[in-house]
Amino acid sequence: MRLRKLALLLAVVGLVCLPAPVYLPALADATSPPPKVSNSYRAETVSLANQSDIETIVNRHGRSVSISVHQVSQRYSAGEYRAPNETRETLEAAMRNGTARTTAAGAQVDLRAIARNNTYVHDAYGEREQYYRLRVRENGSVVTARNATLQRVANSTVERSAYSYVNLSPAARETVDSILRNSSDGDPGYRPRMNDAFVDRLPALVEKEGTRYSITAYTHVDDFGFGAAFVVGLGVAGVGAVLILVGGAVYAIAWWRE
Repeated sequence: MRLRKLALLLAVVGLVCLPAPVYLPALADATSPPPKVSNSYRAETVSLANQSDIETIVNRHGRSVSISVHQVSQRYSAGEYRAPNETRETLEAAMRNGTARTTAAGAQVDLRAIARNNTYVHDAYGEREQYYRLRVRENGSVVTARNATLQRVANSTVERSAYSYVNLSPAARETVDSILRNSSDGDPGYRPRMNDAFVDRLPALVEKEGTRYSITAYTHVDDFGFGAAFVVGLGVAGVGAVLILVGGAVYAIAWWRE
């Protein structure tokens, strides 16, 4: 009788252990901190008085004030524009000739929206990445594009999108400080968690104590492979299988003795 009880106990424990690869990872996800983002970030100082830094500011952060014409297409806009082809052609004509007109109602709506959100226009895939000051007049039917220097684009980028450190929340400051502390030569950068403050604004320009920093992604991390909880679960499941086999053997011995 005792052997049968022991066999039953071993079998029950073994059955509980078998699905461990399923419930242990779920338990770990429920109790562990939020996952980290896929990029690590580093910061470097930039100055509007330095030509190479001006290029860095425009290349990394200029999207806040400028749009590339390749984005105005059905392929890239994901339905954002009413008449992407006509709108793009009008912008390209303005960049070539200085002025362009359109009678397409959809393009006029698109052009007004683009001008509201962007001060400049450029072609990221052109022979040279010249920026143009964008203006839309006459209810969207007339577009003008005048050459603009990188200095002007960089100035506008800083004015519109640079964050002042003193105006950030304490949690956002903590994220920025963590990035700054891990931005020295040889540092791998800082990889924040997905729910950390300020993560949704990265990459970003931040001004702290008179110094301007460009914060951008430094490395990309792919969290592939099995988690530790899953590996442990496999081991527990293996133990469970052994317990079931042993329990079966004990039950057979008990039955044979009777």
